[in-house]
Amino acid sequence: MAEPSDPRVRATAGRPLHTHRAFVSSAAVVLFIVLWEFAPRLGLVDPFYVSQPSRIASAGADIIVSGDLGRHVAVSLQEFLAGLTLAITIGVPGGLLLGAYRPLRLLFDPLVTALYAAPRLALLPILVVWLGIGMASKVAVVFIGAVLPIVINSAAGIRAIDASLVVAARSLGARRLDIFTKVLLPASLPTMMAGIRLGLGRGLLGVVVGEMYVSHIGVGHQIAQMGSAFRMDDLLFYTLLVSGFGVAVTSAVRHVEDRLRAGDPTP
Repeated sequence: MAEPSDPRVRATAGRPLHTHRAFVSSAAVVLFIVLWEFAPRLGLVDPFYVSQPSRIASAGADIIVSGDLGRHVAVSLQEFLAGLTLAITIGVPGGLLLGAYRPLRLLFDPLVTALYAAPRLALLPILVVWLGIGMASKVAVVFIGAVLPIVINSAAGIRAIDASLVVAARSLGARRLDIFTKVLLPASLPTMMAGIRLGLGRGLLGVVVGEMYVSHIGVGHQIAQMGSAFRMDDLLFYTLLVSGFGVAVTSAVRHVEDRLRAGDPTP
C-alpha cells in the first residue's frame, strides 16, 4: 500500500504509534517508581542514599508548606526566562543571517565554534568577575548555553533548504526580502525549533549550575545546600522538580517541532 502523500494524513496515521509510545513510557516510569519505593523496604538498597518516592513526596510537601519553594522557584524561573528570551531574540535572527550570507558565516563561524566547545563552568568565574554574583551572571550563563544551539541550528536550517525553491521564487519575481520571509524562514522553522529545544536544556542546566556555585537563593542553591547537608529527600525533590520542568518544556517544544515537520500548524 502506498504511503499517503499528504503530510497531515501521515501525521494522523502515526498517532496510534505515538499513543503506544506514550503508554510504554508511562508504564516504564510507573514500574521504576514502584521498584524504587519497595527496594529499600525489602533491604535491597540503603534508603539513606537513594531515599524513596513516598519520603520525597513528604519532604516536598514540607517544603511547599514552609513557603521556601515559591521563593526559590520564582528566582530561578526569572533568571531562566530572561536568559532564554535573550537567547531566542538574538540567536534566531543571528543564525538566519549566518545561514543566508556566506561572508558573515565565514567571519563568525570560528567564534561560534569556540564558544560552543568551551565549558560553561570555565566561563562562570569570568562572568562573576564581570557581572557579580547577582541575577545578571546567571542570566548570562543561561544565555551563553542557550544561544549557541539556536544560532547553529537556525543557520543549518537555512543552508539545508533546497536551492530550487529560491530559484523558483526569483523566477516569479520575488524580491530578496520576500525570499527570506516567505521561503527561507518557513522552511527553516523545524530546524530552528530543534535548536530552541536544545537551547532549553542547556539553559536550564546553566541556571542550576550557576546558582549552585554563585548564589544565595534559587533552586540550584537549594540543591547545593541539601547535598552538603546529606538531606537526600529534599535534594531529590528539588532535583526531580528541575527534571520535571525540563521534560515538560522540551516536550512542548518538541510537539511544535513535530507539527512543523509534518506540515500541520494546528496544536
